[in-house]
Amino acid sequence: MRSFITKGILPLLLLGTITWLGQYIFIVDGSIDWFRFMLVYGVPIGIPYMFIIIPSRWDLSGTVGIAAMCVIIGAVFGFIVAIGIAVRAVWYVITFPVSVLIRKGRSKI
Repeated sequence: MRSFITKGILPLLLLGTITWLGQYIFIVDGSIDWFRFMLVYGVPIGIPYMFIIIPSRWDLSGTVGIAAMCVIIGAVFGFIVAIGIAVRAVWYVITFPVSVLIRKGRSKI
């Protein structure tokens, strides 16, 4: 039961909370801005993948440009990871009750 909560319910709650809080950012004029949608999901999960290139001894515009590029690349990686987390969580929520029913059916035999 503990793995059901940690592998299925908590990731879905986390992604649902990100959706609820981020809807004010990625919904523009009643439609979804997909770049902002990617950033809303990608930045919290992709933080470890950001700042692959650390700018040193550059001028201000080069440093800001590389930092922005690193944030976008990290958001893309994080968005892909978020998709994987969501698919795995949904799969786990669907298959866990089925596996419990199968185990109970086998124990009665």
